[in-house]
Amino acid sequence: MKDFEALKEKSLSDVKNAGIKIGKIVSWEINTRAKTRWGQCKKNIDGTYAIQISSTLLTDDRISEKAVLETMIHEILHTCENGMNHQGNWKINAEIMNRTYGYNIKRITKGSEKGVEDYKSKPREIKYIFTCKGCGVQIYRKRDSKFTRNYRNYCCARCGAVAWSRKSVQRQ
Repeated sequence: MKDFEALKEKSLSDVKNAGIKIGKIVSWEINTRAKTRWGQCKKNIDGTYAIQISSTLLTDDRISEKAVLETMIHEILHTCENGMNHQGNWKINAEIMNRTYGYNIKRITKGSEKGVEDYKSKPREIKYIFTCKGCGVQIYRKRDSKFTRNYRNYCCARCGAVAWSRKSVQRQ
């Protein structure tokens, strides 16, 4: 397992040495449940920030320390003034870090860029298919709801028709 504290200090040091002013980070957490993201920066009500880093970055030997630093710095840059989105100050600061240290900090990073396989989402489970008899648009539903039980009372958002056919999908 990579040294989380050392990487945290290195990432903060690199950002500060590049002359980038960051916000107040009050907590760093290792997120063991994150499956589709490498990190997250949350802005608290009081204007401070909490950063989460996926445990996969720290435990998977195929992921380099540089890749972990890039993710940590990506999240730190969100704490800069007007940096919560991936435009404006965040984008400018990411370019400064990339030029200064040779990082590859960008908005989205695939698993293959970090040395692991890309995340593949599960195929969507479908229990019902509703087809509008007016325009043919199809609506897919996974679970029972007011609509699935009372579909005859709803009109199509596209054409306004109040005529639906329902098909239950067999589970495989």
